[in-house]
Amino acid sequence: MTPDKLKLYAFPTAEGMINMSPFCCKVDVLLKIAGLSHETVMPEDHTVFPKAKLPVLDDDGHIVEDSEIIRLYLEEKYNAPLSGSLSAEQKAIGHTVCRMIEDRTRYGLIYSRWHEDAGWDQTRAIFFAGAPEEVANAVREQVRLTLHLEGFGRHGNDEIKTFIRSDLSALSCLLADKNWFFGDEPTYIDAAVFGLLANFYTSPVKTWTANMVAAFPNLEAYVRRGLERWYPAAYAMLAAA
Repeated sequence: MTPDKLKLYAFPTAEGMINMSPFCCKVDVLLKIAGLSHETVMPEDHTVFPKAKLPVLDDDGHIVEDSEIIRLYLEEKYNAPLSGSLSAEQKAIGHTVCRMIEDRTRYGLIYSRWHEDAGWDQTRAIFFAGAPEEVANAVREQVRLTLHLEGFGRHGNDEIKTFIRSDLSALSCLLADKNWFFGDEPTYIDAAVFGLLANFYTSPVKTWTANMVAAFPNLEAYVRRGLERWYPAAYAMLAAA
């Protein structure tokens, strides 16, 4: 069964580039792995959706929210081969990896973009161009408060970098000399990992996360491999830089 019309609601991004939301990028890659054609829509106000967040999948009027729920939906409804030939043990490890990067490592991205002044200056220019300063600053403070309430933002800069470096080291160890995690072809694990690492490494908001990925040659090569496969325009720009 193939979909009549799939729409992926995601945050604004330039055509052919990765989405600056790791979760929106993840779902875009999931759809590409599954071979399901879709239209990407960038809504003016994402808070109109029940969970008030993106990404959102619209399957001919049926709304599915959250990147992980979308993955399960694609597997169940369209028999999408997102798990490839992963064994039960590999799926268990993959589950653990996804929880690590989505429930901790991603905070490094948020911290570097929204908390640190150098990252915020770039983030504000991209996301709040033309917006009143008080609006931009109010959103920033809300994000910083969230980081504090979650506990991550209470750590010092060096401690945060130690956390993120240890997560990347674990990913590097698991990937080793393979092209993809646990197989010759990418799976849902790669969609999640790539979505985050590509934002760490190639985001237009330039922070310390890019150098941290580059410190692990196999992770740097992994990001470039994913760009070449799924975002050739972005890969060409990176290669020419």
